[in-house]
Amino acid sequence: MKTALLSVSDKTGVVEFAQSLERLGYRLLSTGGTFKALQAAGVGNLMEVADFTGFPEGLEGRIKTLTPEIFGGILNLRNNAEHQKFCTDNKIENIDIVCVNLYPFKATYEDAAKTFEDKVENIDIGGPSMIRAAAKNYEFCASVVDPTDYPRLIAELEQGDIRLETRKELATKVFEMTAHYDLLIAKFWAETTKDSEAKGQLRYGENPHQGAATLVDPFAHGPLLVGAKQLNGKPLSYNNFGDSAGALELALSFAGEQDPAFAAIIKHATPCGAAIGENISEAFKKAYEADSLSAFGGVIALNRTCDLATAQQIVSFFNEIVMAPAFDADALEILKTKKNLRVLEIPNFTAGQTRDLVLKRVRGGTLAQEADIALPDFANLEVPTSTKPTDAQMQDLMAAWKMVKIVKSNAIVVVKDGVMIGKGGGQTSRVEAMEIALGHAGENAQGAVIASDAFFPFPDSVEAAGAAGIAAIIQPGGAMGDKDVFAKCDELGIATVLTKMRAFLH
Repeated sequence: MKTALLSVSDKTGVVEFAQSLERLGYRLLSTGGTFKALQAAGVGNLMEVADFTGFPEGLEGRIKTLTPEIFGGILNLRNNAEHQKFCTDNKIENIDIVCVNLYPFKATYEDAAKTFEDKVENIDIGGPSMIRAAAKNYEFCASVVDPTDYPRLIAELEQGDIRLETRKELATKVFEMTAHYDLLIAKFWAETTKDSEAKGQLRYGENPHQGAATLVDPFAHGPLLVGAKQLNGKPLSYNNFGDSAGALELALSFAGEQDPAFAAIIKHATPCGAAIGENISEAFKKAYEADSLSAFGGVIALNRTCDLATAQQIVSFFNEIVMAPAFDADALEILKTKKNLRVLEIPNFTAGQTRDLVLKRVRGGTLAQEADIALPDFANLEVPTSTKPTDAQMQDLMAAWKMVKIVKSNAIVVVKDGVMIGKGGGQTSRVEAMEIALGHAGENAQGAVIASDAFFPFPDSVEAAGAAGIAAIIQPGGAMGDKDVFAKCDELGIATVLTKMRAFLH
């Protein structure tokens, strides 16, 4: 006889589901309110978990299912002889379906009338453990957390068994549920822990009416922003973290042993100044002078130890944050004269950009993707034009590509002699992004290079670049109109190199 364990907070459809399982010959285990609801509905072949395990429910319901009989029944591999011997020796019976959804922590968390103790009590322990165990052993134990899945599971069982692909889908739902459940719980604790500002609570989010918290990723490694050593200044705000994240990624793209000294100044997650130099002081000077007006109140990222000469430049105007792999003692002393300036020492900077997940919350779910740390093979880029870039232009093209990667799409960046002299980002038209970028560069665009984060669908952007005197372009390629675009480049004497990869940032 197969066994299903049903214990749900959301009881939508559970009686009908249980009745169908009973009809298919399942023994049903249940607890608490779910047991009472099934019993009242006349569901047969029903047993309380405490009777099944031989261990009483206790601690005001905190102990119900956390027993070897339950977890052994869920987790044992039916095709493993040692598992089966263990189960036989210890009288552990298989559990084939775990139908559990969790205590309503979200509703309790969002209810202003609920106390801290109420919210803690609504953190489910046994539920997540059971459904994660069933999801891990998906081939043999189906995990069911969504009432909308009940009808199709019954339909498949009526045909013989739950399909393997369905079992994988059910397991995916489990880990999606527990991930979001635990994320909300982590935010709750970060907001309410003593000395919570130091532990993760932020004063507010993007705007003062929005609550916010920083949640530490214990699996993160390499150069870290959350976990950087703060040497001066007040705690970072939500927006500080957002701006600093882009600044750090840009600096880390110049973290290689062969990379030159590099400095960037970021405003609203967009570089307003970025430059390479013979040393870090020169790089910062060039980055600042490229757009000194926008630099006010920015976030500074350096790829070298901050020295005294650079620190003296930094304190000459207002900045929010400066981050670097390290700070010379005399430089730090100068920076500390600005009591509100956040000074961040980034650990493991030379590790460069490490693999990570990027998460974006949308209504109803969370989007997850790999961080975009990939760079093209700069030594083997395709050059589809008869005009070829010079070595100096190639150095600027490589720098421009790294810079355009952190500018919001549609994005165009103009670089000359290692300095970003123009940028256009976040536009609905690539032509408009080009015009904005070239407008920033002005007469300095003569002989400069540009990077485009996506292909040019038509030659119009190239015509604008040619009119401004642009000498070379780096772009992904791949447009249906590539031949016309490359022909226009040749007509205007503009060298073009192709990355064969896009760099959208939304």
